[in-house]
Amino acid sequence: MNLDQRCQAVELILSDVDGVLTDGRVTYDNLGIESKCFHIRDGMGIRLWHKAGYPFGLLTLRSSHVVRARAAELDIEILRQGVTDKLATLESIR
Repeated sequence: MNLDQRCQAVELILSDVDGVLTDGRVTYDNLGIESKCFHIRDGMGIRLWHKAGYPFGLLTLRSSHVVRARAAELDIEILRQGVTDKLATLESIR
């Protein structure tokens, strides 16, 4: 089976956030407000994936307002934060 054939079987992409969709850094300002740096190209890829009619989701151990805002900005409907058992969460999404 070639790469094109294998890719046709993909129906959903689930991704972690920190270090995958970000540069891995978490910064806090003087008020303790967290920020993360997302790459714009990842967002474009997610938008193109949605445009093709496929869902995209985020599973992450940490809970963050920043991630919730980024998910909303990209119309990501599957968002699970504070996930300690990602396999069990994956099974519940299927």
